[in-house]
Amino acid sequence: MSKRRRHSKPQDFCGQLGPDDAVDPRTFFDRRSRGRGDRKARQLCRQVSQTLSYVLSGECDDDTLRSLYVESVDPAPDASRLLVTVSSLDKDDDTPTVDILTKLAAVSGKLRSEVAASISRRKTPELVFNVVRHEDIPMPESDSSHDVD
Repeated sequence: MSKRRRHSKPQDFCGQLGPDDAVDPRTFFDRRSRGRGDRKARQLCRQVSQTLSYVLSGECDDDTLRSLYVESVDPAPDASRLLVTVSSLDKDDDTPTVDILTKLAAVSGKLRSEVAASISRRKTPELVFNVVRHEDIPMPESDSSHDVD
């Protein structure tokens, strides 16, 4: 009689499978492969956000651009192109979104050169802008039963 190994399932050896079960330990514990690109992309986005906030707030000659706030900077789809989401600091600002995007497109060269001066990369990422409008949040109605006469 030949001895055959029974093919057992990983569940037979433990009570519950975890996210690191059945992973090669050489890749699991390798420091080089653990999210380095993601960390660098987030670092770049943070630097670009700070630079654009500074440039938009003081170095632009347009009041509309000076009133913009950089909400976020995200890789789109990677760090060679960045999606810059901006919104107006003034909630009563009724400037059309198309006008804001047109003004941003007009100064995009200056913005990109300022970003290039502030980051340490061979190629400056392309900037794509998105304008977000914050709708007024309705205030809850006050309950008149608590009024004291």
